[in-house]
Amino acid sequence: MGDAALFRLQRPSSGNLYLKVAGTAGLPALRTEAERTRWLSAMGACVPEILKAHEKPGTGALLMTAVPGVHPQNAEQPREQVIRDLAQGLRKLHALPVAACPFDETVAARLARAQKMIEEGRVEPEQFAERNTGLTPEAIYRRLLQQTPAHEDIVVIHGDAKFDNILIDDDGRVGFVDCGHAGKGDRYVDLEAVVSDIEEHFGQNWIAPFARFYGEPRLDAKKLRFFGDLYELF
Repeated sequence: MGDAALFRLQRPSSGNLYLKVAGTAGLPALRTEAERTRWLSAMGACVPEILKAHEKPGTGALLMTAVPGVHPQNAEQPREQVIRDLAQGLRKLHALPVAACPFDETVAARLARAQKMIEEGRVEPEQFAERNTGLTPEAIYRRLLQQTPAHEDIVVIHGDAKFDNILIDDDGRVGFVDCGHAGKGDRYVDLEAVVSDIEEHFGQNWIAPFARFYGEPRLDAKKLRFFGDLYELF
């Protein structure tokens, strides 16, 4: 969904590789993804290993290893085990040393990025959730400014923790891909993304077990709503 093309390179005798190629418009995001993925890897997170990075005027590319596993909705393990692994994997990511993280994904940083996206006409209202049907990006942005949480619970976040960016292997290990929005941010950035996909793929009744396994049994509904609306602008 970004400005880059992604290719899967199949190797019969060993694991697959992925090649991400971007033109001029996608180069900044590609650089950011490489930088943040390398940092997460150095911190012990289960993310792709970047084997090669190439850039010349007008184009760039990353060659990466594949993260083992399948997306949560495709896992064959019992549903409760998938939910438990998902919660514990996210909790492990959020336990990385936030003081060592150099990347800013706080509400202020994300609102600034959202404002730029709106100004550049890159927000697509037709993709908004049903509750925001008929609203303009500007209207959602103004509402977000009025409802900004008074307190941020800052951890190391993935930043786009939808099921398409999460994999679970047979041993229950959770890995992450597309890490270009990782950084220091409110844990609810990730919690909202995961909770919304749990509801979509597994049903609302699995949200409470996820929250319990994660260690946040009373999810903050206002923060979930806020970060869900903020996600609309990306």
